[in-house]
Amino acid sequence: MPTTKTNAKRGVGEGRSNEKGKEPQVLFNKDGISLTATIILSPPTDDASASGNGDDDTDEDATTDQGIILTISLHRHDEKNVINPHMISLLRQSLDIMDSHPLVVNTCNKALIITGLSSSSSSSQSQDGNDIDGGASKYFCNGLDLQWMLHAANNNSNINSDNSDSNSSHISKMIESFNSQILARILTLPFRTIAAINGHCIGAGLFLALACDYRIMRTERGYLQWPEARLGMRLTKGFMELSKAKIRSDSVLREGILTAKKYSPNEALASGIIDATYPIEELYDHAFQLAVAGLPSSPLGMNLEYFDHKSYMEIKIEMYTDAYRALKFGKVDDLPHSRI
Repeated sequence: MPTTKTNAKRGVGEGRSNEKGKEPQVLFNKDGISLTATIILSPPTDDASASGNGDDDTDEDATTDQGIILTISLHRHDEKNVINPHMISLLRQSLDIMDSHPLVVNTCNKALIITGLSSSSSSSQSQDGNDIDGGASKYFCNGLDLQWMLHAANNNSNINSDNSDSNSSHISKMIESFNSQILARILTLPFRTIAAINGHCIGAGLFLALACDYRIMRTERGYLQWPEARLGMRLTKGFMELSKAKIRSDSVLREGILTAKKYSPNEALASGIIDATYPIEELYDHAFQLAVAGLPSSPLGMNLEYFDHKSYMEIKIEMYTDAYRALKFGKVDDLPHSRI
């Protein structure tokens, strides 16, 4: 799992605070997908420090829990973190645990990081910046599993040779599950969400990142792409509405979607697709700092006095109504000119 320094910034590029976190607790770990929770502790107050006896072991007693930083790590690197039914099931299980684990549900002060980093970024890179783990961290998510889709289409065709309408039913169900059970859910989570993009972020991987509130990416390597025009595929209504909701520039949408342009990290930053870039060895730390800065009612974060998680979710649904409805209720075979 990614590790983090104990200090955290107030936001991307802003000054540091001095909170510390406990060691991450593993809430879920299965088949290359893990969910961890790091409890954030505030530093002791000046009064508490002055009243102490100087022993190091009194420092822990003077701290207070300020929130939880959750991290979903995608490390199915042998498959390039592609989206298929098994990956969707694992992501759904992670989100279900977030909704039910006592450590998580008992606080409104939380934030989520989604990343393809499976270990400390500094430990997975050599000093010259080259991967030393066989390129395992090159992919955030390489899109839909095209091999699985081809296999599913061929199997359906053999079984239902007289019914062409059923040939793509498994594929449609898979995409609809990804949209409604994963993307719509992440899009409207009642707390800050951050995609820490460690490498290639293509198609469905880009939509996973777009569902998050913030996107930060490693410098120099990896690219983002809407590949559908190159692959001869249409964007589902959910994918299109999500892109329109998060990419506010018509010229970027036109170029990205209609030309299948590959965006380097610098190009993605200049186009407003991502919010910041950092060296790979610093990427998770900056994501963690941005997550802490978004804790809703913590003085280490936004310090929203009357924060209500239900209202916060409703704000997001209202902000992204068209995208949310298309992801939640749309079907793959909805006509392009239809409205949800």
